[in-house]
Amino acid sequence: MSYFKKVNQATVQLLLVVFLFSVGRANAQQLVQAHYNMGRSGAITYATAPDMLKDQSGKGNDLKKNGQAVFFADAPADKKLNGEGSISFKDQGSYSISGNFNKLNLPFVLEGWFQANSRQRGQQGKEKSSAAMAYGDDKAGYVLMQQADQWVLISDGKEAAIAIAKVNPGEWIHIALVDDGKSVSAFANGKKVLDKQPAAKTIAHNFSIGALGKQHYFDGLVYEIRLSTLNKLKFDPAKHLLFNGQQLAKKQKEATEAQRTLMTALEKNKAIIKVSEFPVASLNSKDWLLEKVTSPVQLLMQKNAGQLSAKLLLTNGLLSREFYIAENLACVGFKNESNDAQFLRAIKPEARIMLDSTWYDIGGLSGQAEKSYLMESWYPDLIAEPAAFRFTGIEVTKPVARYPWQQKYNAVHADWPPKGLHVLMHYQAPRNKNNWKDKVQVTVHYELYEGMPVIAKWLTISNNTGTSFVVRETETEVLAINQDQVKRIHMESDYSFALANADRAGGALMHYKEAPPAYQTGESTTAWRIDEDYHTWASHNQAEDKFLGFPHHNLLVSRVPMGPSETLKSNTQFTSFTTFELLQDDDDRERQSLAHRKFYRKLAPQITESLITAGITSHDKPKLKAFMDQMGELGFERLDIMAWPGIAHDNLDTNYVALWKDIAAYAKNKGIVLGGYELQVASRGRGAQYDCIDPVSQKPGSLFGQSVCIASDWQDDYYTKMWEFFDKTGLMTYNMDGPYHGDVCAATNHKYHHNLYDSQWQQWKQQVRVLHELQRRNMYVPIPDWYFLNGQSATGMGYREASANLTPQQQLLLGRQYIYDGTWHKTPTMGWMSLQLVGFYTNDPRVGLEPLAENIARYELALFQHLASGCQFTVRGNRLYDTPETKAMLKKWLDWFKKYRAILTSDIIHISRPTGRDLDAMLHVNPELDEKGMLVVFNPIDKAISKQMKLPLYYTGIKGKAMLTDQSGEQSSLTLNEKQETIINLSIPAGGFSWFTIKQQD
Repeated sequence: MSYFKKVNQATVQLLLVVFLFSVGRANAQQLVQAHYNMGRSGAITYATAPDMLKDQSGKGNDLKKNGQAVFFADAPADKKLNGEGSISFKDQGSYSISGNFNKLNLPFVLEGWFQANSRQRGQQGKEKSSAAMAYGDDKAGYVLMQQADQWVLISDGKEAAIAIAKVNPGEWIHIALVDDGKSVSAFANGKKVLDKQPAAKTIAHNFSIGALGKQHYFDGLVYEIRLSTLNKLKFDPAKHLLFNGQQLAKKQKEATEAQRTLMTALEKNKAIIKVSEFPVASLNSKDWLLEKVTSPVQLLMQKNAGQLSAKLLLTNGLLSREFYIAENLACVGFKNESNDAQFLRAIKPEARIMLDSTWYDIGGLSGQAEKSYLMESWYPDLIAEPAAFRFTGIEVTKPVARYPWQQKYNAVHADWPPKGLHVLMHYQAPRNKNNWKDKVQVTVHYELYEGMPVIAKWLTISNNTGTSFVVRETETEVLAINQDQVKRIHMESDYSFALANADRAGGALMHYKEAPPAYQTGESTTAWRIDEDYHTWASHNQAEDKFLGFPHHNLLVSRVPMGPSETLKSNTQFTSFTTFELLQDDDDRERQSLAHRKFYRKLAPQITESLITAGITSHDKPKLKAFMDQMGELGFERLDIMAWPGIAHDNLDTNYVALWKDIAAYAKNKGIVLGGYELQVASRGRGAQYDCIDPVSQKPGSLFGQSVCIASDWQDDYYTKMWEFFDKTGLMTYNMDGPYHGDVCAATNHKYHHNLYDSQWQQWKQQVRVLHELQRRNMYVPIPDWYFLNGQSATGMGYREASANLTPQQQLLLGRQYIYDGTWHKTPTMGWMSLQLVGFYTNDPRVGLEPLAENIARYELALFQHLASGCQFTVRGNRLYDTPETKAMLKKWLDWFKKYRAILTSDIIHISRPTGRDLDAMLHVNPELDEKGMLVVFNPIDKAISKQMKLPLYYTGIKGKAMLTDQSGEQSSLTLNEKQETIINLSIPAGGFSWFTIKQQD
């Protein structure tokens, strides 16, 4: 991988020391006097070269480094396929020795592999001369020079009349000088090109690579240099040179044929549309937040005529991802098509994986000349990293449903799975991993969806080696982002839960005694890093970094905080988490928030489910049925058996099961779905043999009190019983408190994980399986965590348990603040809120609203505010009404909610956060409805307020004029300005509220 890395010098030298005695001694009469092999680069490019270049002949003629020289992952074709590399000479770097090892009287062969540089700094100027290799100096001895576009021989200061070969930047050439004691000949790639040139009279005390003294510095790559003598042998280039033309031609032919076969397969793939040019982005396209964009999702291919390379473009008209295919595949473009913004500045691997203890790149190409921008003219000079997984082909299918879901519970219609393309890009193991050939395959999966600038990405790894290895770490995405777009890409994954998302600067630091480890504050799977490859970004004074938002943090990586460390057995497949990437087209907070909310509506459609809920704490059958009678009369849709005791879902006692089966049937008869609360995992120990083991103390213990490890065989007992309980009772909702939240487990004897390092990953996988099964059963699943991309229905709109014991007046204003804050990143139906008719943790009469008839005004205001927000709303108590007046009030507003449910559960535009000093408002918008907007206004003070309010109506889709209808039915016409804004006059009574519908006026 082309990352700048500070590599230990001893490690680098170890990489260099490759003893090649088989090539060092062709036979007993060809004696190697000095041999320098630049070694195996592995996955390291641009690592600093060692201070001494070891002489592989064993004669101790080591070369000393001068200036700067670095490793580069390129070598002649047959060498590169084995993972070998070279040294890149630039910035006045060289190696030399001034000893007398070169005072030879016997005929000799001096040879090496060279490449004039076309990658790092462009082709050299025509007037420039540089010494690739010197045996002696410019007056006595031999110098191999690059003179403009020619390789030439200098002998005793005189240039040979004929050039050795033409310089082709970026191409390797083998050059050999053969001195028979009388004259000198030169060979290029095994063929004699100069014959019987005057031999040097003497050879000065110098041998150098990359320069001649302190001048004529070479700008290019050198793979290998060897000096050998021939004792009474007639020189034979087929035997006595490092160049094996036949083998090289064979390797090159094999590589060419493989590339040609790949290109042919891509051209024959009917799912890939062949084009002569990629389409130009239309900057006048529809606003996808207002109108449906139905541009097809396509994978286009543009073949480079006469070359074994091509470009691919995966696009939906709003987002495009461009790839270049040559020796490997690399992403070369990532664009927001609506504003033509390019997000990518440099090429990175398609992904990275650590198998056992070794990192491997998946795809990618190296040799980009500059990391702050990328030019298409550089593409032909890009090369594949030898140690990277190699691209071998593509499949194109339709997106797959990540979990089962059917439209239910008043959900908005959504295509599931969403429309689009699923592109599978296959990669084989590096060629130097011969034992993995055709046995280890990595597939990079892309899904691009119709009508939104969102792309999903994940990996699968197939192991058919006959042995196991550990998938220790994965990076499913690595993107070098342009600084100006850093704030305009939102990336998140379905590996999402409390501790994976927790941030050191977040609100849960009360749980940590000292600086928490990564597995307790993962800060999500999205990591912004400093790109160590990127040396030329505009450097600012460090005093400015804070103001500029740290522009050097522009390498975007998606990874899990710890692990996965999953042991992958033979004939099995590993599947990574899924990363989702949303491209924003503006810095406006509301617009970015709306895009994020629409992302959830499309890719987690269960979040639009809406159920009016009543909650009760009781197991008494008559009380429960009386409660449901009131629910049925009023039109409630869901009954939640709340804490405490909730419901024990693994209790298969005959009488217990019979109770809930009877209650569920009674509820179903009234059009009510039933379920209950249980503290399942977090803060609940299940026994020493099952509980999480603290990695520090090595005793049972976890962050939130004792938690069960759901990667133990506890899962076999509990979940088996839970599914049986659901089957027998018919419960259709599960209020799962304390789902898996992230506690790690250091146990080494649990059934479904090996140790600490895979414990978080395996527990997450089990929680995901549970959620998928709940969705398969068409159940409603509210949980206080963030598993929305795996089937969760709702979470708290805001979360502080103590707020349930505040007074009704406090709950009103704080509730509206929760709604305002919570709907920046959630749709209304993603957040739940409760109206406490009775105390939760207290019997303090100031907390509840009993008797209801005596507090009907406060009851009505609280009921209306929650219904008007569109949130998942629960009325908690022992009864819902106590008088006909209370019943009528409830019926009125519940019917109102059902009439306007579509607009009320639509997105909220944030006009004014409640302060307790002035009017606050909620503005629902939905351009797809007839009622495109609903404004709800509250007056929290004890005096009437009359004032003007500006309404931003752009996201209603209304243009020109709007019709405003107030709660009494009175209509007024509103003229919108060019920003689709208008001004309305409001008069709200003390402590009161009002609501208005907004439509397009013809």
